[in-house]
Amino acid sequence: MLDFTIEEYKSRLAKTQASMAKHGLPVLLVHAPESITYLSGFRMLGFFMYQALIVPAEGDPVLVVRDVEQPTADVTSWVKDRSVYIDIENPINATARALKDLGLEGAKIGLEYSTWFLTLERYETLKNLIPKAKFVKEPNIVRELRLIKSAAEIEYLRQASRVAEKMIGAGFNASRVGASERDIASAITVAQIQSGGDSHLEPILMTGPRTRELHGTWTDRVLEPGDAVYMELNGVIKGYWSKILRTGVLGKPSDQQRHAADVVLGALNDGLSRMRAGANAGEIDDALRQPVLKAGLRKTYYHRVGYTMGQLYPPSSGEYLREMMSGDNWTLEAGQVFHMLVIGGGVGFSETVAVTDTGIDVLTQFDRRLIEL
Repeated sequence: MLDFTIEEYKSRLAKTQASMAKHGLPVLLVHAPESITYLSGFRMLGFFMYQALIVPAEGDPVLVVRDVEQPTADVTSWVKDRSVYIDIENPINATARALKDLGLEGAKIGLEYSTWFLTLERYETLKNLIPKAKFVKEPNIVRELRLIKSAAEIEYLRQASRVAEKMIGAGFNASRVGASERDIASAITVAQIQSGGDSHLEPILMTGPRTRELHGTWTDRVLEPGDAVYMELNGVIKGYWSKILRTGVLGKPSDQQRHAADVVLGALNDGLSRMRAGANAGEIDDALRQPVLKAGLRKTYYHRVGYTMGQLYPPSSGEYLREMMSGDNWTLEAGQVFHMLVIGGGVGFSETVAVTDTGIDVLTQFDRRLIEL
């Protein structure tokens, strides 16, 4: 069953081909799993093996697919033209065969240079198989299209937010003195599955002194009175990810924890209030980042405080298409979806939000406060 209507996929293809024509590209060779899924619908877990999508300037694309993944392609993809390989051959042969069948083996071919899935070995093999082709860096055509979400995409992100809320609620309910981080992770995983969520990366989960880590996951550590419980969790529906970060404390928070939470929440609330189509990303970044530095909650604060969300594949947990960093000067657009987060002093909070013409639609709905457990 397709995740979107045929009309939506055809519209995406038409916009891609229009941009290809503008940049003089007779063919686009797509390797990023998110881009393949965006255009073709083909969605599965097996992108550790080679897959690709060939997009000609006119007509339908060709899906380069591993033979054993064809049943999944039958169910998830509207693309019927395929170039299939089996595991005893070099999979790049299937791409070269398809380009030759299309008469494009000597064409200028646009490549996604930023994806991890076009390895140097694969690139060199492809150049050797079709030596007359001219490979060029394409101008992020599909990546740019993916930035603006359709109503149907935002609905999946809204559903994913409901999953994330169930997960973080379950995590806090399992947080008690004597429980281990592994107990909390178990409760989170059960909530993820029972609430209809898809699989994803393991949760970011730290307690006590570990809350100053950035991307830690569960250990066997046992919770003690006064411990902070820090969770950044992903709800996923149809491959669309929504994230939420919350911090709780076992018992009464200390004065330091309350102060850190007040600063971080104040910054997050201020930054979110500034978000709307046309807003300057650098000004929003300053509102989120600077209060944390001025309060002395961090000596340095260089990493991003916001980044776009959408359809993702591990190991990514963010689109990396737009990231809020100090000194940015780009502007927000309606239809973009961001994970906005502020971290400092051992606490952190975040929301996933959709940008509108007049403000934001906050997709994640869970108490935005320091949770007393």
